[in-house]
Amino acid sequence: MPSSVSGDGRRCVERHRIVVVGGGIAGLTVGYELLDSARRLKLDLELQCLEAADQPGGNIRTTREGEFLCEWGATGFLDNAPATIALVRRLGLEDRCVKAREAAARRYIVRKGRLREVPLTPSAFLTSDVLSPRGKLRLMLEPFVPQLRDRDRDESVHAFASRRIGHEAANVLVNAMVGGVYAGDDRQLSLRATFPRVHEMESQHRSLFRAMLARRREARRHKTAAGGPAGPGGRLTSFREGLAELIQALAAALGPRLHLGRPVVKLSHLGQRGYRVHPREGAPIEADAVILACPSWVSAELVHEMDGELSRALGAIPSAAIAVVHAAYRREALGPHPEGFGFLVPRGAGLRILGALWPSNLFDGRAPAGSLLTTVMLGGATDPYAARLNDDKLLAIVREDLRALLNVLPDPYFVRIFRHRHGIPQYTLGHVGRVATVDRRVRDFPGLAIIGNCLRGISINACVEQAPPVAAATMKFLQTKRGQV
Repeated sequence: MPSSVSGDGRRCVERHRIVVVGGGIAGLTVGYELLDSARRLKLDLELQCLEAADQPGGNIRTTREGEFLCEWGATGFLDNAPATIALVRRLGLEDRCVKAREAAARRYIVRKGRLREVPLTPSAFLTSDVLSPRGKLRLMLEPFVPQLRDRDRDESVHAFASRRIGHEAANVLVNAMVGGVYAGDDRQLSLRATFPRVHEMESQHRSLFRAMLARRREARRHKTAAGGPAGPGGRLTSFREGLAELIQALAAALGPRLHLGRPVVKLSHLGQRGYRVHPREGAPIEADAVILACPSWVSAELVHEMDGELSRALGAIPSAAIAVVHAAYRREALGPHPEGFGFLVPRGAGLRILGALWPSNLFDGRAPAGSLLTTVMLGGATDPYAARLNDDKLLAIVREDLRALLNVLPDPYFVRIFRHRHGIPQYTLGHVGRVATVDRRVRDFPGLAIIGNCLRGISINACVEQAPPVAAATMKFLQTKRGQV
C-alpha cells in the first residue's frame, strides 16, 4: 500500500486501494458508488475494476445494426426500484429513458396449441380460457387453503403453487412464468430464494389473495402500484439506444479505473494487510478491500485456496445456458397477429421455445417501420443443450414453433443469434442455505464482499440495489484504517 512517514517516525497509510472483480452491472455500479462515497468523505481512494471480457456489461449488451436494435439479454428494467431510478438520474440519463407502450401490457400464454391472453383483472380471469372451469375454481379457493405449518421449509416453486392455487394453475401459469423469468425448472427452484415476497405473503397473511388485498389497500393510501404476488408493479423501461446506454455511462464514470480484458485467476488473503489479487497477466495487486462482482463459478475459483467452504457454497450455484434469437418479419406478410408484450410457453405445450417478446411493440426505434421484431428465448435448465445448437438448427426450431402458434408465418428477413453459456443463475433448493454460508464465511474476511445476480436477485434492479449498501460498508471499513500505523 502507498505510505509515508509521519512526524513521529510512524508509517501511515495515505491511500486506500479497492479492487472490484467484474465489470457487469453490479461491478460497475458498486465502483461508481465507491467513487461517489470517496469524494463525499474526502477519502483518498485508488479503485480498479477488472473485467475479463473486452467490453463491460456482462450479459447486458446492445447491438445496433441499421434500424434494428437487439438486446443480448435483458430487455429493460422496471421503474419501481428507487435505487435504479436514482442511479439513472445521477448519471444524467433521465432524458434518455423510454417507457414501454401502454398497449404492450397485453401478454399471452400458450394453452392447447394457441396463444391465450393472460387476464389482468378478476372479471377478465372469470371469462378467460387460460384455465379450465375446474382450474379457475381451484384457484379461487386459495384463501381457504391452510397455511404451511413449517414456515422455514425450503419449498419448490411448483410445490408451493400446486398447494396454494392447484395443479393446473401451477403447471400452466406458474411454470410458464418461471421459464420466462429464470429459464428454470419450477420443480427445482426454491420459492424462498426466487420469490421471497410470495413466501412472506403467505407467512404474514396466510393467503396470497388476502395479501394482495392488503397491498391494494396500502397502495391506494400511498397512491402507488400494488403489483402482483411475485412482486410490486412497475413499467418496463429502457433507453433510446438500449440498455447499453446505462453500461456506457457507468463505464465512462469509472474512466481509466475500468480495465477490460483483465481476467483474475486467484485471490489471496494477507491478514491485516488486506488482499492480493492475481490477474492472469501482469503483476499482482495488493488491496485493502476486494469486491467480487463476477459469476458464482468464477468467484468460487478465485477464493478456492483462501476458503474451501466459501468456494464450495459459491460453486454449488448453477446457471442456465440461454440462446436468444432475434427474427424480424414484414408486418404486411404476417396477416393478423397478436399485439402486445409477448408470450410464454409452459412445459408440456409441445414447443421447444421458452417464449418470445416483441420489442418493436414495446419501444420505438427497435425495428424499421412496417416490421415486427421478435425475440425468442431457448434453452434454460430444462433444455440445457439448446444453446449449443448451431444457428441453422436454432432458427429451424424458432420457425417451426412460431408457425405452429401463428399458423402462417414467412421466413424472417433479419436474424441475429446470441448465446450465453452461463445465462441465468438458478436459485435451486438449498439456495437460502448457500447464501447464509457465503455470508457467514465472508464475515471472516474484513474488506471482502460478494455481489451480483448469483445470490439475491437476477434482475438489473436487484444488482443495482446491492451496490449502495456494499459500497457504504466497504467505505466504513476503510475509514477504520485511516491513520493506521
